[in-house]
Amino acid sequence: MAFSRFAFVLTLRLAALFATLAVLAYVVVATDLVAVTVVVGAIAAVEIWLVVRFVHRTNRELGRLLDAIRYDDYQQSFSLGQLGPTFADLKGAFDEVMTRFRAARLDREAQRRYLEALVEHVPVAIIAVHDDGRVDLLNSAARRLLNASAATTTRALDAYGAAFQRDVAQSKSGARTLTRMTTDGLQRHLVLSSTQLTVTGSPVRLVTLQDIQSELDSNELSAWQDMARILSHEIMNSLTPIASLARTADDMVDELARRVGAADELVTDIHAAIQTLARRSESLMRFVRSYRQFTQMPPPSLKPVQLREYVSRLEKLFLTEWAGRGIELHVAPPAGGLTIMADDSLLDQAVINLLRNAADAAAASASPHVWLDARLSERGRPIIEIGDNGPGVDESLGDKIFLPFFTTKPDGSGIGLALARQVMLVHKGAITASARPGGGALFRLTF
Repeated sequence: MAFSRFAFVLTLRLAALFATLAVLAYVVVATDLVAVTVVVGAIAAVEIWLVVRFVHRTNRELGRLLDAIRYDDYQQSFSLGQLGPTFADLKGAFDEVMTRFRAARLDREAQRRYLEALVEHVPVAIIAVHDDGRVDLLNSAARRLLNASAATTTRALDAYGAAFQRDVAQSKSGARTLTRMTTDGLQRHLVLSSTQLTVTGSPVRLVTLQDIQSELDSNELSAWQDMARILSHEIMNSLTPIASLARTADDMVDELARRVGAADELVTDIHAAIQTLARRSESLMRFVRSYRQFTQMPPPSLKPVQLREYVSRLEKLFLTEWAGRGIELHVAPPAGGLTIMADDSLLDQAVINLLRNAADAAAASASPHVWLDARLSERGRPIIEIGDNGPGVDESLGDKIFLPFFTTKPDGSGIGLALARQVMLVHKGAITASARPGGGALFRLTF
């Protein structure tokens, strides 16, 4: 409607201009009226100027509208209404176009922010791998996992293990791969998925890294607990009557010995055999009862634990306990304010057992030493380290030393390190063993 009016008005103005020019031509050719010629010529000039101004003003406002759309500037307003009522509808149409574009942009912005927030809070690490080796970290999970602020490179991923770097750099679109990465001395299992995209004409691989280590640890722990629970139940059901019968038989043999005489060699041998059976039954029952600690650990009651105070308490305890054994304890006081969320009673079971193991290992040395340290790791995680100058840990055993029932000690139960690992798992942490620089073993608890 507005453009029809525009055409109509423009036609009227052009018709008036042509009429004026025709009159001007007639006056110039057919008459000698100079004054009339000047007046008609002035009128024609004014009409030409008005037509040019009319068209130019409209084109300028239309160009401004298109520039505003091109540069996403939807706050512009238009003054076409000043040209008269003919352009009131055109101004309204322009304003409506700008309003709709503005609403569409706000809607896109809201959707973009929603998607960014969604990606940011997804617990799975999401990264974008470019052909030039650049890696964009797209959410907080990725930045935490790779310990970087916004971007890194595939070459830098070698710090987490050559296999991990290769899996990320060479991942195929649509493939799911089980990979492993090493951080703070801890090895973690991840599921790697890759999708090929094209963004602004450039190929990009979108890679997701899902940490499944906690699920693996939880399932493994649950399996060991179930097995230990079943074994302890079945063994106790069998041992209880055996131990009871062994005690009864021992009493009966005592009575028989009094009747036939203590010098009877056969009775003496039977008595010794039954006593051995009774002792071994009782020892095995105590052994099985110790595994109930592994299967009946209560859920942790977490509270803030100041590591400086915690380490100081342990230092006082073991300086007293090791007095006279010749074991030298070295304690590095942690920085003030270093706090972890932990159940200190459960944590004591792990740390105290590790300290006693360290003392036993160091006792084989001519000058036994034990080290206790608490600090932040390179990635900013709280850690507690217990070291000794004993014979060290056989590296070929790997994580087997943390399995229930596994022990390298002749009189060991195989429960201490397994219990320490369980304590760390319920704290969402981990325990590792390695060689200590300078000799001996080093156990690290990472929170």
